[in-house]
Amino acid sequence: MFRIATSKEDILKVMVVRGIVFIEEQGVDWESEIDEHEEESLHVLGEVEGQPVATGRLRALPNGWFKLERVAVRPRWRGRGIAKGMVEFLLKEAAKLGAVRMKMHAQVYLEGFYNQFGFHREGDIFSECGIDHILMIREEG
Repeated sequence: MFRIATSKEDILKVMVVRGIVFIEEQGVDWESEIDEHEEESLHVLGEVEGQPVATGRLRALPNGWFKLERVAVRPRWRGRGIAKGMVEFLLKEAAKLGAVRMKMHAQVYLEGFYNQFGFHREGDIFSECGIDHILMIREEG
């Protein structure tokens, strides 16, 4: 179901999912959603019977940090454990790359969801693309 996006077709499928969820559903503008980090990021695609249903990306940062980003599941596929599977897959890939410290900007309503993976909230709520977010940190050890 989950795999690293390696081909142009895979990346197109990733962008379709992100377009549906972030641009269409959540109202994020195109220029903010597709950013300067696309090429340096590891993109993961989730498919069901050949249909792109989920995505997420992982990005290496300075000082050994990795950032979990752009986790999305198309609306009709929610409630089936796909988001949980996507995050688990991303965390395993991060571990393979040597990640011991991770962070993310999570939408506020997802704080409890990410707590189950060992992320904890740091600081106050901030706005990103007009949506309330929080910084969440996960450290091994």
